Amino acid sequence: MISLLNPVLEDADKFPLLPPLVLAIEDAVDSPESSFEDIARIVESDADLASRFLALANSCFYNYPITIASIPDALSVIGLRNTRNVSLSLSLPRVLKQTPEFPVPTDQFWRHNIAVGLCARLIALESRDANTERHFFAGFLHKIGRPLIANLFPEEAKDIYRRTQKKEIHYQQAAHSALGFDDAEVGAAALQHWRFPENIVTLVRHHNKPVLARNHLRGVSLVHIANFIVSALDLGESGDRFVPEFSEAAWGYSNFDESKLSTIVAELLRQLDSVCHVFLSPKIESR
Repeated sequence: MISLLNPVLEDADKFPLLPPLVLAIEDAVDSPESSFEDIARIVESDADLASRFLALANSCFYNYPITIASIPDALSVIGLRNTRNVSLSLSLPRVLKQTPEFPVPTDQFWRHNIAVGLCARLIALESRDANTERHFFAGFLHKIGRPLIANLFPEEAKDIYRRTQKKEIHYQQAAHSALGFDDAEVGAAALQHWRFPENIVTLVRHHNKPVLARNHLRGVSLVHIANFIVSALDLGESGDRFVPEFSEAAWGYSNFDESKLSTIVAELLRQLDSVCHVFLSPKIESR
């Protein structure tokens, strides 16, 4: 993995602890000795997590033709490769909440991130990409560095946010000025510590500047384009007052057919509330 530039970001103890259940799922998925049934039992051991897995499997995200009624069936729809990513992502809106240092309302912050993830995935689906879920997770996680900066560097975070609200400057620029690195680098560092796949880490690290992604130019360009679209549509809040700067090169790297944009936006709006409910609702009713 890419070495990190700042010693503070190399200290895993600086990042929030993940819930024990998430760590148990992560270990089980990574262990060659764990069976499909073992992983399903871990998910089933927590009623709330199990309800969210079922709700996601039955949502328009997958648009499965029949009702999914059991956790084993839900994991089959979602895929074991994505089970760890889903469980961790479901926990983050409860781990990374609104703070005085980053006062964007939690539900609005995650609504923005979910929208970017959905948009990136829809563009990838339209382009018939493989493993489109990685685009969703990269979009979902692309701005987690912002609440993390509030936890890691509270004094600097207050100034960073204040500058973004009072001056014509984006959060990433204010963060780099104050810290020497931006929120994308902080988010990527956390994902490394939480053992996310390197392709997702890379998409998060370079979503602001796709040209730096090298072997992941297309994937990171999709996240970059999705972030621009969602910001222009004003879906949720990211902490920026203005639509982010756009890299024209991203269009070329993505091979995205602009004529499909209205279709992508319509489907994004159709799916958004359903997926936000899965990730953000305080309680999911059992099926």
